[in-house]
Amino acid sequence: MSSTSAYNRTSSYNRTYEKRIIEQGPKITSMGSPLHVSTIDKKMSKISLQSPSVTLTSMNTSAAGTGLITSHQQSEDSFYVQMDLSQFRPEDLKVSVANSHIIVEARHGEREDEFGLVERLLIRKFPLPSNVPADAVTSNLTADGQLSVTATAPRPKDDGLARTIPIKMVSGVIKPEAKTSNSTTNKQLPTEG
Repeated sequence: MSSTSAYNRTSSYNRTYEKRIIEQGPKITSMGSPLHVSTIDKKMSKISLQSPSVTLTSMNTSAAGTGLITSHQQSEDSFYVQMDLSQFRPEDLKVSVANSHIIVEARHGEREDEFGLVERLLIRKFPLPSNVPADAVTSNLTADGQLSVTATAPRPKDDGLARTIPIKMVSGVIKPEAKTSNSTTNKQLPTEG
């Protein structure tokens, strides 16, 4: 049996189970955007479904610290994102640049929380702005788990001063410098005597 067929059966079962739970649960109207966690939290702090073993808590407690983007700005010359990764330790985090993308990875093994065991994996990819080199990307992590990633295109060095470029006089035809395997060919060898 292939792992794909096992995944499809498990995935199909989960969707069927979730559909049944949703159909049996109370009807919720006017919940607002799922991105506005505070709105959801105000409207319902806890919903008990008809099944006594299943309880949904507000998204405010279950989604906090798991990669929620709290601020994001991007242009051709700059990039900034702030993410809440407070559920991860600093050693669980990695920021890298590959294939013109800024990649934020956060992963930790099983940990116990109030509901049982949880294992988390987050990989978020952001396109690197076209004018920003990969080595311009920096990241900072606050003590409370707020990760910020910043990238800014280098500014052209224009000090506003005019400068004169010296002209060097040479005799003959200008040839590009080429390194030779024997560097003494153009030098006069000292004679003993």
